[in-house]
This record gives sequence, C-alpha cells and structure tokens, in this order.
Amino acid sequence: MNSLEPNVVALFWFVLLWGVCCLAFFQLAGMYPIRRSGARERTLLVLCNTVLWLALLAGTLAFAWVELRWTTTVVVAGIVFLFTPALFQAMPDRLHDSSAGMMIGAVAIVAALGLLAWLAAGPMAPLHA
Repeated sequence: MNSLEPNVVALFWFVLLWGVCCLAFFQLAGMYPIRRSGARERTLLVLCNTVLWLALLAGTLAFAWVELRWTTTVVVAGIVFLFTPALFQAMPDRLHDSSAGMMIGAVAIVAALGLLAWLAAGPMAPLHA
C-alpha cells in the first residue's frame, strides 16, 4: 500500500505555505468590500495585500503541482482550510480588521513568497555546471 505522499518534506512546506494563504484569505475577506469612507492608505494596503496574496496563492499551487500528488494536494489543502478559521479566531481581535493586522499579514506573505522563491531555486542546477 502506498503512503499518502512520498515527498514528506515538500508536503511540510506546502502545509506551511497553504496555511499562510488561508490565514491571509480570512484576513482579507474581513476587509472587503472596501468602504469608500475609509482612509486612502488603508484601501491601498488592502489592495497591495490582495496582490501579494494572489501571487502567493499562484506560487503555492504551482509548487504543489510540481512537487506533490494531486490527491495529496486536494486532501491536505482541504484539511488545512477546514481548521484555519480556528487559528484565525485565536488571533487577537485588534489584528483581524486593522491596518496593523494588514501590515503584519503583508510581512507574513512576503516572507512566505521569499520561502517559496528559495524552495523553487533549490533544486535548480548551478549555473556553472
């Protein structure tokens, strides 16, 4: 009988990246629709976080496509998405729908994008080879 996923290291990285995607999704969902009465800086912060989130989502799914079985991706992504709201609710309320929470979220997304870039560059052969 085959295991769920032979590439356990890639599975760990996928769970981490997908968890950040899910947390950012729930945070962004609370910021939409963007109110016209809101500050321009807050609107810009929400839009920038949305663009960063879309880049992370695309990169994470591309990573899963290359590194994992599709069945593993579907099952694990579903389980992580199912339990992420509990983690989101455990965060302090002041971070849910605030500019400070959006800034922390942006830093987390950028860090995850950096990790994803590092993971993508890892298996590549050296340029001089």
